[in-house]
Amino acid sequence: MPHSELDRVERMLLLHLLEHHGQQVRFEASQWVTEFGIVRRFADEPPESLRRALRALEMGRMVYRRTQYVVGYSEPKHVYALTPSGHRMALEVRSTEAPGAGDRDVAPAPEGGRPTGLPPAAPPPPDGSAEPTV
Repeated sequence: MPHSELDRVERMLLLHLLEHHGQQVRFEASQWVTEFGIVRRFADEPPESLRRALRALEMGRMVYRRTQYVVGYSEPKHVYALTPSGHRMALEVRSTEAPGAGDRDVAPAPEGGRPTGLPPAAPPPPDGSAEPTV
């Protein structure tokens, strides 16, 4: 599937999972690869469109879901990771899309670094209703 057939949310999710690819210790994954973490990360997007895009990527064999322990949680959670073809697609999306092209909320490049193509992380709600992230 050419990356041009992916919608904006799917491309955004591929780039997010690429950014967090390999950011797991031996037995625990990062909270940002759980469904809750992804929905929290892209708070401006409707959660249903994110879930629908995750399922479409899973059905297209770009991502896979597994159950794994997550840093800060006592029980295993579902986490998402790129398949080899999803990793190649994410690299292609990152290399062909100019930062800011079509995305209204792209993070600026860090000082002396490359742009990530991802919106800045949303801060946790001040009322303490977010799940623990110890």
